[in-house]
Amino acid sequence: MQLSYNRLKNLPVYTRSHDYLGKIEDIEINSQTHAVSCYIVSRPRLIQRLSVKKLMIAPAQVLQVDNEKMEVEDGLIKELKESLVKDPLRA
Repeated sequence: MQLSYNRLKNLPVYTRSHDYLGKIEDIEINSQTHAVSCYIVSRPRLIQRLSVKKLMIAPAQVLQVDNEKMEVEDGLIKELKESLVKDPLRA
């Protein structure tokens, strides 16, 4: 399936366990391979106050993408929580 940038932008992102992470804000493209190098996901405003403002999700972490949502591995939430424990002022 091919999806345009306009379709990807603002697409909701969920974990496999249906935890809402945010919306795709932007993507980074590798200029040599022309492949997506990461998806930049904006967190909901309430969560931004308690956590990181944006997530950078590697294509290897993406399980599926369709016209309605992006689904990523559950481990992403665990990694995020661990990073906040190490650096609680990160926001």
